[in-house]
Amino acid sequence: MSAFGNVTGAVQGRHPASLLLVGLPLFAALLGVVLALAFGKPTADKPHATAPVAASSGPVVSAGALRVTLPEGWTPARTGPKIPGFEGAHAAFARTYDSDVAIALLPARSPSLLPPGLDVATNPASARPRVQRAGTLRAYDYVRPEKGQRVLDLVVVPTTLGVATIACSSAVVAPDECAQALRGLHLTGGTFLPLSAESAFLAGLPDAMRTLGAQRLRLRTRLTRAGLVAGAARTAYRLAGTYGTAHRALRPLAAPHSDARSTVILLRRLRSRYFTLAAAIRARDRGAFKAAARSIATNEQRLAARVEAWQRAMAR
Repeated sequence: MSAFGNVTGAVQGRHPASLLLVGLPLFAALLGVVLALAFGKPTADKPHATAPVAASSGPVVSAGALRVTLPEGWTPARTGPKIPGFEGAHAAFARTYDSDVAIALLPARSPSLLPPGLDVATNPASARPRVQRAGTLRAYDYVRPEKGQRVLDLVVVPTTLGVATIACSSAVVAPDECAQALRGLHLTGGTFLPLSAESAFLAGLPDAMRTLGAQRLRLRTRLTRAGLVAGAARTAYRLAGTYGTAHRALRPLAAPHSDARSTVILLRRLRSRYFTLAAAIRARDRGAFKAAARSIATNEQRLAARVEAWQRAMAR
């Protein structure tokens, strides 16, 4: 049975997908193209992929796509301190004259760019960082108490591949010691991002959009080929889930009343509209289907515009 075969005043002889495509003409393709251009597989050594200062000729350690030429007096180490948020990360380790150092690319999980275990969202004063600079590269520098009367100095830099995190554990923090590593920072296949209130959102956006784009393309193709009510409705529900996944990934990274927040709201709204579309398919309600399809078209157009704007922000 056609997915819309029993809708009152059904479209004669039409595959259910054609009705969907009437409601969503070019905006789906537009969003797909923008996602591919903005957040497709990154190429190696894009502009700004290296901190634009002369690094020392010391030893180099690697943490995934992150390379660090160690400052003078730093030496590579096989093991290092156990830092909250580093669990499961591909970390590199080093030693200074008084600090144990862990270096990793971590997922963006909070607006502060810190791992949740070190993020002090309930105490804004203690969470306020210093800004460190190395050439045009800028980073947040946080100091956190650690167990055993030690102190953590954490330097974090947003990138399109996550948050480059340098954590120095020592008995006493030496001002600016941990930040020395910024001069030797290099990325393979990614770029550093501007430092701002939306840095965490920008760091998390490429991965969320790549996942959304891939799942969405597959499910939209399946939806256009659906011939039964149950299959079409199930696919629409799964499309809602893809937007829900992107929303959940990015919501913790968006500050209230920001442009990032408006993008997160668009993802949540599209999740809701796809749920409505699925219900309309299951109920064979042509009017509800058309209304949901129009709303999806409008909001996908808005999302495409926002993605383009974020791409420009990343290039600054």
